[in-house]
Amino acid sequence: MIAPRAGCYAVYEPPEEGWQDWQEQISLMSQELKTMGVDVVPAPEAVKNLESMERVAAWFMGQDIDLLIVLVASWSFDHYTVEIQQKTGVPVIIRAIPGIRSGSIVGSQQLNCLLHDLNIACRLYYGPIGDKKTTQQMVNFARACGIQHALRGARMAVIGRRTEGMTPTAVDEIEILRLFGLRLIHLGLDELLEIAAQVDVEEARFVWQRMVSGAAKVLSRTEHGINSARNYLACKKVVKQHGLSAMTIGSYPKCQGTMCLPIAWLNEEGIPTGCEGDVNASINMLIDSYLTKDPIHFGEMLAINEEDNSLVTSHCGCGSPSLADANGYILHPVRLANDGVCTRYTAKPGPVTYVNLVGRKNNYRLCAFEGEAIPTGMVFEGNPLKFVLKSPVRQVFADVAENGFGHHWMTTYAHITPVLSEFCKLTGLSGVFPDLKEVT
Repeated sequence: MIAPRAGCYAVYEPPEEGWQDWQEQISLMSQELKTMGVDVVPAPEAVKNLESMERVAAWFMGQDIDLLIVLVASWSFDHYTVEIQQKTGVPVIIRAIPGIRSGSIVGSQQLNCLLHDLNIACRLYYGPIGDKKTTQQMVNFARACGIQHALRGARMAVIGRRTEGMTPTAVDEIEILRLFGLRLIHLGLDELLEIAAQVDVEEARFVWQRMVSGAAKVLSRTEHGINSARNYLACKKVVKQHGLSAMTIGSYPKCQGTMCLPIAWLNEEGIPTGCEGDVNASINMLIDSYLTKDPIHFGEMLAINEEDNSLVTSHCGCGSPSLADANGYILHPVRLANDGVCTRYTAKPGPVTYVNLVGRKNNYRLCAFEGEAIPTGMVFEGNPLKFVLKSPVRQVFADVAENGFGHHWMTTYAHITPVLSEFCKLTGLSGVFPDLKEVT
């Protein structure tokens, strides 16, 4: 989970009225944002002329910020913020505050108009200092900016090939680099297995015992567990060697039962990792991981129940152990192949968001809707998670169908739809959000 880093400053024009309280206003606004998870970097002074603008711009250039937040304390010249933005290159939040004689609303609208004409990502919000609704709107946009910044320069490994017959998982890596700033690094499955073969058996045995120690039950064979542990340690070496933020592994059908556990533990340790070679699904996991402290649940929409407005999502057994409910997890041979090792459990309850990301050049699109995970039985041999939707499930399914969303869905243990909506607007993705009644 990341905390967006926001450069915050006030701007005013000395002859105007009402700007004298800017220090107190900035302090209060900054404190509100900090309590909601924003890392606020305040400027050492307000911007009121060319000289102060240059000093503030220089200050922010060395702070590695994700966005600017400008408090318009009074009407002021718009070119000050434009020049600060040109030097930092980040999106802008404009905060207008009440005051009929200060001209804050006027100056904010003027600046917002100019930034829009310059195609600079910006948002204009209005409200008195202390207004929680306005602050929440600012936080949502700030978190989206944080995701965008974190993705730029990040690296994801693609190990093996995508699953044959899952054609929608094909991607254009140049478009991914352009749209998200994320670079794909390709390794053959044979390369990973060569690294795994060099892993010391006793080291792998120790790791396997650690995994066993946390399990409620172990039904897999020890030699299969040690083999999975070697694959896991090989993945860890690849992560370290390439400085990876995420991975995807072409695990079906060749690697059934041999890569499930490595995927589960990588996710547990904060390296979002998808299976079946689905790059978009793993990008989805990475984006969602920036918005929650829990690992992301990789699944497919397996069952719909209109009576209680719920659905069940699961995959074959690559789920992170900490997402298990109070019954814990079992180390079990994977279904269908009845071999190797996977994690098997029913998922814990809590607030969730269900997210799908698909597409390629000019048609990338994201769908997200929210609900509440509830207890369920082992209705599917893997990591079943059942949740009750906020919106009518039949209408949600119709939205999914109409917009051509895919079959790999990520579950995040948090309600994050407003942030994802802002992220789509920032990056140019098409966004479908049934709970918000919104298509962007």
